[in-house]
Amino acid sequence: MIHNESTIIFNNTNSGDFGLALLEKFEIKSAEFETTDIEIPGRDGSVVIGKNRYKNISFPMNMYMERLFNSKIERQISLAKEWLGKAKGGYRILENNLYLDYVFKAKLTSATFSRESFQRADCTLSFDLFPFKYLKSTYDKVRALKSGETFQSKGTQIAYPIITLTGTGNVTLKVNGKSFILKNVTGGVVIDCENQVVTDLAKKNSQMDKVYSYPFPTLKIGSNTISWDNSAFTGTIIERWCELA
Repeated sequence: MIHNESTIIFNNTNSGDFGLALLEKFEIKSAEFETTDIEIPGRDGSVVIGKNRYKNISFPMNMYMERLFNSKIERQISLAKEWLGKAKGGYRILENNLYLDYVFKAKLTSATFSRESFQRADCTLSFDLFPFKYLKSTYDKVRALKSGETFQSKGTQIAYPIITLTGTGNVTLKVNGKSFILKNVTGGVVIDCENQVVTDLAKKNSQMDKVYSYPFPTLKIGSNTISWDNSAFTGTIIERWCELA
């Protein structure tokens, strides 16, 4: 098995477990701001209209597979396909040791394997990357919140946190002065600001019928203050600070 800078971790599994390693350095092109160019008759040049969003990044990854000790290349290919197959249909976490402090959100779009010999196979994995890289230290780390707490940003972009409020009743969450109103909460809710969903504490059942305001909260660059008006509730947060990929 291979575990070093030439391997990736995708969906919590290291590619080196299958003898699969990068042919090239793990390099991701910069995120692009999406715009539309409009040509106007009689006017030189074009008018650029921004769409206020960054595009996903297409990321083909060329890899090779070496036969592991006491193994067969066909078996390794089969196991690798099984691993990758479990990750299809949504975003999963992608990591590489060259980016020790970051994780990426990646959607696998295709995987091709070509056996070259009894000892080796070539592989191309194609990913669709979210345009941000997330600080590993805040991506899934839960910390307690105190109502009225102020804290500083750790990234360079607006963050979309996961905020959990535990309690029963009506509560208005305020993030940087903007209200997010919840009514008739029973037990508590999880507010996923990136996916714009509210669920129960088990994250199994929608609680969107408890939501009486919009938009969802965000964390800004600089100082952030979070509070809520019902002392019967307690709170936690996963901040998920990020930078442009």
